[in-house]
Amino acid sequence: MELRHLRHFVAVAEELHFARAAERLGIEQSPLSQSIRNLEGQLDVKLFQRTTRRTWLTRAGTRFYREARRILRDVDALAASVRRTEGEEPEAVRLALGEDLASEPFTRLMFELEHHEPRVTLEVREMLHAEAARLVRDGGADVAITLNPKPEPELSQARGWSEPLMAVAPIGHAFAGRGKISVRELADQILALPSATECPGYLAQMEDLLGRHQVRPADRRDVRHWNTAVSFAATGHAIALCPITMVNAASAVLMLPIVEEDAELVTWMLYRDGEPSPAVSLVLEIAAEVAAEPRPLLPDAA
Repeated sequence: MELRHLRHFVAVAEELHFARAAERLGIEQSPLSQSIRNLEGQLDVKLFQRTTRRTWLTRAGTRFYREARRILRDVDALAASVRRTEGEEPEAVRLALGEDLASEPFTRLMFELEHHEPRVTLEVREMLHAEAARLVRDGGADVAITLNPKPEPELSQARGWSEPLMAVAPIGHAFAGRGKISVRELADQILALPSATECPGYLAQMEDLLGRHQVRPADRRDVRHWNTAVSFAATGHAIALCPITMVNAASAVLMLPIVEEDAELVTWMLYRDGEPSPAVSLVLEIAAEVAAEPRPLLPDAA
């Protein structure tokens, strides 16, 4: 059965006259009659009753007409949609990226957005958290991706993905030979913690984690970037707490998983209050898919 059979049948069913249906379709009456006979043969039912004076639908023909019309409407709508999509400009998705967040999950988010159908164009701007939130609030970006767990005025917040935290220490540290450590074992250690100016969300999450487990470090070293924290750890100046994908490629350091399940760094999506736009909905949908993927493998225990 082909679409032309359905179109031929619908024309005859609506005209109830083969000559008029053939004229409407722009074909000769003979091939139209043959097409209807082929269709009835494939279905093994009689669709029309005919006399020399009139043509009318059988009960099977009436039912088939309703379904044929529905199928043709769907096909025509699909064709129109495809034509519109082909002529449309790609939708722009604007991301404000805060706090040096270009991690592996963010890379997966970018990849999925850029390979989405219908097509989108991706614009990414790096900035401080406060600037990212303000840009979304003012309409200059669709979504801010940030580590700050605190609500922002006029913005809705959705949880994105999370990454396990690793304790990063020098090779010769007393933790060497351990498979995992507890957050509580960081008490009385010197910790490399993020700057409140550059990474307020990262700092807030680390301080919340230490507070939940009643851990008070002996001292702290403020850092502005992940690499600086790892360098401090490698040289024995401090222990760093970093997401796994940021330190998996690091060398000359001891990397230890933390046993507590809440030892994680959570990424948040900020967007303007109200019904999410198609661009925002797309980002949230793909971010949820990234979050649902298996977590990165932990490094082998030292």
